[in-house]
Amino acid sequence: MENKIIFALDVYDHETAMDLAKNLGDKVFAIKINWPIILENGIGIVRELSKYSRVICDFKLADIDNTNRMITEKARDYGAWGIISHAFTGFKSLKAVVDAASGMKVFSVVSMSQESYIDDVTDKLIDISKKAGVYGLVAPGNRPENLKMVKELSGDLKIISPGIGTQGGSMLDALMLGADYVIIGRSIYQSANPEETLNTIYKSISK
Repeated sequence: MENKIIFALDVYDHETAMDLAKNLGDKVFAIKINWPIILENGIGIVRELSKYSRVICDFKLADIDNTNRMITEKARDYGAWGIISHAFTGFKSLKAVVDAASGMKVFSVVSMSQESYIDDVTDKLIDISKKAGVYGLVAPGNRPENLKMVKELSGDLKIISPGIGTQGGSMLDALMLGADYVIIGRSIYQSANPEETLNTIYKSISK
């Protein structure tokens, strides 16, 4: 079946990160990295990881347009396939990310895996995201009603869903509610055998 998992590689250690990427990179749709691994190893690790899988930089950009543009350009130059930005900073800031991406996929956060004030404006954030021209939206797999609402308003935008596994969300439920890909991290990389765990997850939904 088509790979539906985005692997959240939320570790610090370079050797651990590279071993996981080598063993799992071709078995997942993409590898998602966040600020911790960048702060520990530098932006160059994006290029290293890109040898084994698509890389999504989960930077959740939330700054003025110029700063967002600069960060996006750097992620693009180092070979990232995608980048994640907040939408609550407004159209101008989000559009700067889309314009700077130059082919890199932009995902905007419209609802989070834990309660936040943006829950009250999710519909507006989706509208801003559409107008800015993003590729996809981030909506929580562990909050079914939120994910369902995002799907109903998303049009043809792709949806990626965090909150699966350790945070309580079900991969199968998230996919059935409209997620195109689910984000799983700790359930895989904290297991005794990450590759076996990943295979077990795929077998469970294949049934």
